[in-house]
Amino acid sequence: MDNLKKLQQIEDEILDLKTTRGCLQKEEEKLTTELTAIQAEVQRLQSTLDDSAKDVRELRNALAEGQEKVVKSEKRLLEIRTVKEQMAVTREKETAKQSNRELQEMIKEKESEIDRLTKEKEEREITLEELRERTEARHGEIAPQLANFDQALGEKLDHRVSLLANLPSNVRRRYQILVEQREGTAVVEARNSACMGCHMKLPPQFFNSLFLKQEIQSCPHCNRFLFIEDEREKQAPGA
Repeated sequence: MDNLKKLQQIEDEILDLKTTRGCLQKEEEKLTTELTAIQAEVQRLQSTLDDSAKDVRELRNALAEGQEKVVKSEKRLLEIRTVKEQMAVTREKETAKQSNRELQEMIKEKESEIDRLTKEKEEREITLEELRERTEARHGEIAPQLANFDQALGEKLDHRVSLLANLPSNVRRRYQILVEQREGTAVVEARNSACMGCHMKLPPQFFNSLFLKQEIQSCPHCNRFLFIEDEREKQAPGA
């Protein structure tokens, strides 16, 4: 039973190490995920800015062409002699002017959008740099801790193997099955006439037999190995 108790202690320590290591790894993953998300956002903003700048260039080209149409129309008006032609060219000129006004408004909106996106991108870049520095600093703290946990975990696993080797083969098999089935807890204390693993009451005669410590006993409910610590809890037969 002493070896089983030691094994359970090692099992608990291994679980604690894995849990703590897992928390640190999740923290690193969270920081990396946040960093990646902000990087992607900055890239998206830059891509949108590039597209908007391209749109402005195209709009300016279209505006230049429209303004050229107006100039040509005004020149043609000076040369036209018939009223019909004059009315047609005047309509062309007014249509071009209206189109130019719309283009100017679109350019204004795009430039306003570019200003907004530029400001937003600059803010996100500041956030990105701060997070990058924080992530690198935290990684520098976590990396040696993970290395220590890995070393300690390796030592505990080696100790576990040596303790398992000292158990009778049938007990070893039962222990390994229980560890797998009972979330790492195969050996528990019996206290107050109950199993501390499943918290079910134990028969009085069975509970008292645990004090004899003559053989390895298991909980009749959850099958975990049982040990007892305090002999003052011994019950009178039939209690």
